[in-house]
Amino acid sequence: MKHLTPALLVTALAAGACGDNGTANTDGETGDPGERKPQVGEWKKEVDALPFPLSGDARITTLTIGRKEFDENYANRGNIEVLFDHPEETITVETRKYVFGDEIDKDNTFDKLSLWAFVSSGNPSQPDSQPGPNDCTKDTWKDNCAIYVYYDGKSQPERSGMDFRVHLPTGYRGKLFVSTEDNITEQSYPRRGNITIDNLCTHGDVAMEAGWAKIKMCRELTPAPACPPAGIENCETFPDGAWSKDCQCGDGSLFGQLIVRAPQPWAANITVDIPETVWLNTTLKNTEVMKPHDCKPQISACTGDNCTINTEDAYAPSAEFNYPSEAAPSGAGFNVTVESGGCTKIPFVDDPKEWKPEAEGEPEEQLRGLLDVCSGCL
Repeated sequence: MKHLTPALLVTALAAGACGDNGTANTDGETGDPGERKPQVGEWKKEVDALPFPLSGDARITTLTIGRKEFDENYANRGNIEVLFDHPEETITVETRKYVFGDEIDKDNTFDKLSLWAFVSSGNPSQPDSQPGPNDCTKDTWKDNCAIYVYYDGKSQPERSGMDFRVHLPTGYRGKLFVSTEDNITEQSYPRRGNITIDNLCTHGDVAMEAGWAKIKMCRELTPAPACPPAGIENCETFPDGAWSKDCQCGDGSLFGQLIVRAPQPWAANITVDIPETVWLNTTLKNTEVMKPHDCKPQISACTGDNCTINTEDAYAPSAEFNYPSEAAPSGAGFNVTVESGGCTKIPFVDDPKEWKPEAEGEPEEQLRGLLDVCSGCL
């Protein structure tokens, strides 16, 4: 190895100080390529306006987005957005990769992370083991497809993951399952899995940890989203009384349901925005065992004569909205259940631009475990 003379050494240091060896990050700035920090890619369209049938033999009845780690793989550990904003029967899937590390970690990890989208009824397996007809990204979307992350390597790095943004038809009335984890391996960068669902008009089942969830139900929500329009009209105008158990969709099998859970020990902030006119029952629970605490759930939508509220248990209130008639079974209709398993301050970094190294202080904290069912708040 050659030794630099003092003059050459000064020149080399000056060149480095001037940024000649800097590397651009996702914001177009230059920095030390060896610095360990949040590395977040750009949003990428993986599926663009692919047909998503809502009727006929090929109609979609079930969609799953995200899952917990399995076999050291398939963990999105990221944010999930589900937007019912396509007037046509199509689906668009966007992904955004992330890792905490240096530029080498970024390049190596991003190259190996990809979308996994296949028909699935259990735990996933490698893409090359999937039958061709099960590929949900080809030709048309299929029923019971799942959207996961795949890492093409022995073990998915713990500090990596992927955000999902999925655009769905406004007319979708099948089941939606959404699941994500937090990524807290890096102490200076606790990246919570946050969930946004906008214009949900159907059955939803959401599993999360200590992030936040903001879920807005569609304004035209009905007690039984899977019931055809003629059946809903029959139930609303039934001679014995609206939504009698004897009407076409009144036996309970088609009533809708939204479940949003952050089980113990997780403390999540969850807000569900409901329309003011639908027949709906809701129960909110904070199951933190150390009482009293500051996370008493709120049903702020219940403010007038259209609802009956039960606050006997301040940590598990319930309410029924717009009870349609004496012939309807009380406690039925569209059901919303929201649960947080804890109440505590949670460290988080939502925006990677706000990240700071450990030497500069701790991440921001926020009280989590706050639940609210509101109307017009999102």
